[in-house]
This record gives sequence, structure tokens and C-alpha cells, in this order.
Amino acid sequence: MEDLVLSVPVSDYGIIEALAARMGWSVRPRRTSIDRFIASCPTSPQMTDEEIAAEVNAVRYGK
Repeated sequence: MEDLVLSVPVSDYGIIEALAARMGWSVRPRRTSIDRFIASCPTSPQMTDEEIAAEVNAVRYGK
């Protein structure tokens, strides 16, 4: 299955939703996809700020 982004006027959303239902497709607002992505992200960082700075310095300055 392929995910697509389709921009339609709000007034036509019902038509698209009905067409999708007839075709066996699923329709969800873009905001729902963003919320699902955010919910799947880890809640605690895997690295501290100091570790991140050390990684950046190692790449930038070869230390």
C-alpha cells in the first residue's frame, strides 16, 4: 500500500471519504499522522546534553 498526501477543500472531504470507503481505502487527516509519529517517539532522551556536545565536537574538531 502507498501513502499519499492529498489536499482537498474541507467542503469536499465527505466525498473523498465516501469514495475511499467504497474503494476499501483508509483516510486520515495529516494531523493524525503527525500525532501518531510523536506518540511513537521515545519519551526520555538516550543521550545527555553533554554526550551530544561531545559527539558534535568529535565530528567537528576530530577530538
